[in-house]
Amino acid sequence: MMSNKGENMKLSELVNEVNQEQDLMQLVNDLCERITKATHKRWKHTRETTTTTYKVGPKYIKIITCDNGNDRSVWGFINKKEWQKGMTGITFKEGDILKAAGWATPALNAPRGNLFDGYYIDPNSMRIYGPDYLR
Repeated sequence: MMSNKGENMKLSELVNEVNQEQDLMQLVNDLCERITKATHKRWKHTRETTTTTYKVGPKYIKIITCDNGNDRSVWGFINKKEWQKGMTGITFKEGDILKAAGWATPALNAPRGNLFDGYYIDPNSMRIYGPDYLR
């Protein structure tokens, strides 16, 4: 009788991967809600018009600020999978928060935090516009 231990291992790895992806998406939803609430708290005129949403791409999740349902600006990006950046040796983990370098590109000099470690949004700081600058 042949063992299917290898197949069971692959299945459990797939289940773990799906569960972790669902956890990440829940954290992204929570982040968008917290950014929206902080924006509304700081600027009353945004309460009826401004929201924060996201779009999932192959490598990153783009966090977008919208006005009246139209995409206005990119708050930042969330890294989807662990990977290492070439010669610099910077390792980006799943859930890393990356500053936007442009509409479609994150800044890859360093993560600004990680959703799995918690990420505080202060209505009185620049975090409602995007992730922290490096200090």
